[in-house]
Amino acid sequence: MPAVPVSFAHDHDRLLTIGEVARRSGLSASALRFYDREGVLVPADVDALTGYRRYAVAQVRAARLLASLRRVGMPLAEVALVLDEDARGASGAAADVVTAHEQRLVDGLADARREIGSTLALLAERDLVVPEACRVAVRAGGLASALASVRFAVAPGEPVAGAPDGVDLGVLTGILVEVCGDEVRCVATDRYRLAVGWAPVVDPPAAPPDEPVTAVVPLGWADRVTGACAAVGADSVVELELRPGRVGATVDGDLVATPVLPGSFPDYRGIVTADAGREAVDAAGLQARLPVERQTVGLVVRDGSVHVAVQDGAGADDAADLFVDPEFLHEALTVAGVRPTLVLDGPHRPLAIRGDGAGFSVLMPVAPDGPRP
Repeated sequence: MPAVPVSFAHDHDRLLTIGEVARRSGLSASALRFYDREGVLVPADVDALTGYRRYAVAQVRAARLLASLRRVGMPLAEVALVLDEDARGASGAAADVVTAHEQRLVDGLADARREIGSTLALLAERDLVVPEACRVAVRAGGLASALASVRFAVAPGEPVAGAPDGVDLGVLTGILVEVCGDEVRCVATDRYRLAVGWAPVVDPPAAPPDEPVTAVVPLGWADRVTGACAAVGADSVVELELRPGRVGATVDGDLVATPVLPGSFPDYRGIVTADAGREAVDAAGLQARLPVERQTVGLVVRDGSVHVAVQDGAGADDAADLFVDPEFLHEALTVAGVRPTLVLDGPHRPLAIRGDGAGFSVLMPVAPDGPRP
C-alpha cells in the first residue's frame, strides 16, 4: 500500500510559548514579560483567559537582538527603534542606530579613563605624605633639562602587557627616574637607542640610601613636570618624592603626582659604562651632513673627527667604522647641543653621543642595508 503523505505545519507558522522563546533567545521569561509591558517586544498572541503569551517564530530573532543590545546598555527607546527597522527589512537604518550607540560607548570609555586617571592622581597625592617616601630637592632647570634630554628615546605607543620575545614593552613607554645619592637620573630607551640625563641634588643627604630608589613614570607626567619647571625660574627648587607605586614633584607649591608604570626597566648601567676609557671624537657639524632620508648611514673617524662615509659609484659606502640609523642619530645630536662628541667602540658596539649638557645617549649599530627598526 502506498504511503499516505502526512501534512505538517511549517515551524515558522506555529506559535512559541514564552519558555521556548526564553531558551532560544537567552532572555528570561520575566524579562520577556517586562519587554511586553514596555511595548518593546509584544507577543503575537495573548490568551484572554489565561494570559499565556505566544510568540511567532520570527520574533525569536527580535528577542536575540533585544538581548544583545541590552547587554551593551542600549536604552529601550533605541532598542525598539532597531527592532522596528529590522522588522521592516531596513537593516542599514538599524545598523546606524547601533553604530551611534557604539560611538557613545567609545566616548564614554575615554571620559571614564580620564576620570580614573584624575582619581588615581588624587590618591597618589594623599599617599605621598607618608614619611617613608624618598624625598630629594633639585633645581627646576636641571630637572627639566634631564627629562627633555631623554624624551626622544621613549618607546612610542600605548603601554603593552608584553611582547612575543618576552620584553615588557609597556614599561618602555615611560621614563625611569632614579635617585642615586647626589643626583637624579632620567633614563629612556626603545631598545634601539638609550638616553640618560641627570640633575644634581640640592643638599644631598649625608647618608644616601644603599641602593638607588627608582620608579618608571608615564611620559605625560614627565611632560607636565617639564612644563611646570619651565614656568618657574631655573634656580627654583623642586621637591621630588618617590615611594612604591607613586611619584610626585612639587613645583612652586603645586604637586604633580602619578602612579608609576608597572614592569621591570632594562638594566642600562652596562651600556652606559661601555665607553669608559674610550677617546671621544669631535662631531661638530655632523648633524647638518646626515642623509636622514636613508635607512642607514656609515660613520668613519678621520683626523680626530667623525664624518659620513662617502658612497662610491656603485652606491656602496667606503670603509665605515659602524652603521647607524641617521634619523635616530639626528635626534640624539639635537639633544647633545652645539658641541657634540661621539665615542665609537667598533662596528658591533653601541655608539655613545655626548654633549655639553647634563646627559648623553647611546645608539645601537645596524647592518649596512638593514631596515629601520
